[in-house]
Amino acid sequence: MRPFVEIPEPETRVSPHVQTLPIRVVVSEPDAVSRRLICSLLECESGMRVTCVDDSRLMFSIQESAPDLVILDLHTPAIRRASSWEAMGIKSAPATIVTAYDPSSVSEFASSAIDFLVKPFDAERFEGALQLAKSRIARARIEFEIEERSSNLQQERSAQPFLQRLAVEVNEKILLVRVDDIRWMQSAGNYIRLHVGKTSHLVRRSMKNLQALLDPNRFLRVHRNAIVNLDHVEEFHLPPSGNMFVKLNNGLCLPLRRANRALLRKLLKNIS
Repeated sequence: MRPFVEIPEPETRVSPHVQTLPIRVVVSEPDAVSRRLICSLLECESGMRVTCVDDSRLMFSIQESAPDLVILDLHTPAIRRASSWEAMGIKSAPATIVTAYDPSSVSEFASSAIDFLVKPFDAERFEGALQLAKSRIARARIEFEIEERSSNLQQERSAQPFLQRLAVEVNEKILLVRVDDIRWMQSAGNYIRLHVGKTSHLVRRSMKNLQALLDPNRFLRVHRNAIVNLDHVEEFHLPPSGNMFVKLNNGLCLPLRRANRALLRKLLKNIS
């Protein structure tokens, strides 16, 4: 078995606008003291859009504004017997905080909340719950952005034909290399090295640009700097511990990113 090819790990980057969007909050708290405390603390938070409603308008307000955070009393009539937002036909907010006087009145609905505040609670207790909610909202927005990017990429790919040939310069000639014949591709600075049979060729392209032109059912990016042709893959090694790698039909082994184990299993199952 040939030794691993050393390829550096990628960096994770998130669009900065994810953290700048205002957080939409709906508050339905019948207790006047608790409501004043909640609203006064939320007003001190930057980037919050707060709407206070009574329980008769709670469902309408949620459906109309699609809030990021809902704060409500556990005994609100609309949810008293509900098991979840979905059970009531409402899309769940990324975060929910519930309040109640009785600490033993935890329901199935409350179990899905980010936090459960027993009244009377103080500012410090609420701020702790709010921090949990903000973290959950940030994570939900990141996940949504990733899904949206993936969806947009799939749409872009379906709108254009997949790459069939690549032109490479060799001495004073230009060769047309069939994409099907490429065993794997390796990033090399501003170039990509195409491994074809026992030879290799350099083309001036970015990995991201080339990947967007390839059929995702036939080419898989196994690392930041490596794309493999699945027609030339012999097996994937995905042990619960230790190194993960992909073995090509020429005996070459390339490392797999451990963070991508679950994603890789899903992709391989969906590849036709």
